[in-house]
Amino acid sequence: MAEMHALNQLFATEEDHGVVTVLRDDVARATSWLQRQPAGPAALFLADARLFATWLLACWQDGRCVILPGDATPATTHHLQQRRALLLGDFAAAARRDCPQDGPVAALRICPDSQPAVEVFTSGTTGAPVSIVKALHQLDAEVQVLDKVFGTSLSRDLAFHSTVSHQHLYGLLFCILWPLARGQRELASLITYPEELLSRQSNFALISSPAFLKRLPRELPWPAPSHCRHVFSSGGPLPASATLTARDCLGAVVTEIYGSSETGGIARRSDPAADWTVQPGVDVRLETSGCLAVRSPFLPDANWFVTADRARLTDSGFALAGRDDRIVKIEEKRISLTALETSLQSHDWIGEARIVPLEGSRTVLAAVVVLSHSGQAALADIGKFALGQALRAALSGEFERIALPRRWRFVSQLPVNSMGKTTDSALAGLFAEKPRLPNVVQQQATATGIVLQLDLVPELACFAGHFPDLPVLPGVAQLEWAVHFGSALLGTPSEFQGMDAIKFQQIIRPGSQIELALDYLPTKQQLQFRYQSASGQHSSGRIRLGKKTA
Repeated sequence: MAEMHALNQLFATEEDHGVVTVLRDDVARATSWLQRQPAGPAALFLADARLFATWLLACWQDGRCVILPGDATPATTHHLQQRRALLLGDFAAAARRDCPQDGPVAALRICPDSQPAVEVFTSGTTGAPVSIVKALHQLDAEVQVLDKVFGTSLSRDLAFHSTVSHQHLYGLLFCILWPLARGQRELASLITYPEELLSRQSNFALISSPAFLKRLPRELPWPAPSHCRHVFSSGGPLPASATLTARDCLGAVVTEIYGSSETGGIARRSDPAADWTVQPGVDVRLETSGCLAVRSPFLPDANWFVTADRARLTDSGFALAGRDDRIVKIEEKRISLTALETSLQSHDWIGEARIVPLEGSRTVLAAVVVLSHSGQAALADIGKFALGQALRAALSGEFERIALPRRWRFVSQLPVNSMGKTTDSALAGLFAEKPRLPNVVQQQATATGIVLQLDLVPELACFAGHFPDLPVLPGVAQLEWAVHFGSALLGTPSEFQGMDAIKFQQIIRPGSQIELALDYLPTKQQLQFRYQSASGQHSSGRIRLGKKTA
């Protein structure tokens, strides 16, 4: 492959450089337009990868830091307006979305490496978003390392497909900046469903996440030989079973990237049983607490960054040993939630497990469990109560009675937010006596709304008595969920004013996996909803929202 082009050299030559060559004039015109706007940061939210890259590069040429929010909801828009950010893209109040097609062409220049380039957001187990600013030299260093490690096996003509958003750091690096810097012919195209990969006729690399790879259905007619040449996964731990399933279905090696938005990529591995191999230029050490510390060119300075992950150094790299910050105190006893989860996940019945403390008159521990195939067979054979008791008994040999989970939820997938994180609040929400809302196992922002993957556990209150012998999801519950998630995730008005074009086409049964697509039209105060699954469309319609006018 030709010598690597660093990000700050993209416009330093007129030679053919893949998609950058195509974007050059658009970036120049967009830069000229930006130069006539008030100074300050720009907020960019765009589903279209090419337009996103155009505005991102133009903002950098104009010396602007680009804020990359995870959504374009009214609440997020209001927050950004309070910061006096220039709104670009799919915001309802955006100053501009499309690139100017005429006007002066600004001279493109090399941006200073120290320039703050992007502000991204991450969330931990609490779900509270944390702002992280990255300078151009940090992004540039990581892109160069990605190409050094993986570039020789990926041709410039290879297609990139992605299941992750470029609004977050992982997607930004792998789907936008790396393809730009290495001169790929196209940027990454977005994939929503596993079925979309079946029709790909040219060779491709898949940029994905544990949430997507864990849902790959073996029963699909996966082509052999496969056109998939490489799979990348980041954003959280990928169970070994999911790695093997992805290899079998896609016919390609799955490379996990370990890191965070704060640190960038720290290490990689292509075997779930192997140690983590440290990325070039990255140094690691253990603190006295047992936590992994990192120093790398992807950090803002040369200081050591201490992670919350416990680790053990090995000859080939390191092995992770769980989070250090997941200790709770119950009746004066310190209990490691990580140790409980590790023990549970070693059981043949368990695929994944998370432990969450439930606060009340006294704190108790609860377990959210994804069962393996043998665990599902045991559930069908002995039932939920006996299964929970059996798992408690298995833990009792290692842990005191006070540490054993008292409540259990068996789900098909762990809930995740738009950043692919499983939060304690989402886990705790599964333990309402009769939960009113379904388990959200995945969410993805779109240009005008959001798409949710819902797990309809049988314990949902709406299934009680409707009907006793054949429970189905009532239409009124479908409307209530649409209004709730629209208000909570899109910031829509929550006052119901009416509905139009409502269609209920197929019943929805307990235990179903359902997709809910929401699109909000603010000028009409109208929320469009659509429920669908592998069986087809179940219902759709439009809900009118907002306060009544006199």
